Amino acid sequence: MDVKFKVWVEKKGEVVLSNGKLNILKTIDQLGSIHKAAEQFGMSYRHAWGMVQKIEKRSGIKMLETQIGGSDGGGANLTTEGKAFLAKYEAFSKGLDKLIENKFSKAFSKG
Repeated sequence: MDVKFKVWVEKKGEVVLSNGKLNILKTIDQLGSIHKAAEQFGMSYRHAWGMVQKIEKRSGIKMLETQIGGSDGGGANLTTEGKAFLAKYEAFSKGLDKLIENKFSKAFSKG
């Protein structure tokens, strides 16, 4: 048997950040575009932008700096505060898989 788990951060019962949301934010930052990141994840721009807005509202942190399109095109990158918040989430979640696997092994070991 294997153990599977998902971890996320909530505020007042609403999801603020999860691995999926973390990945979309990091991809937006890497690609410099909400549209390109949304395409990579097979979602619409509107869905991705809505996700970012919910994260910002629930966390109270402005996650993205955006530039409106034009001749040079638009863009989006993580704010300093957004990067710090994602770093905290990653630091928290790092190693949880091994911790949970070890606990699972101990609980379900033959003995």
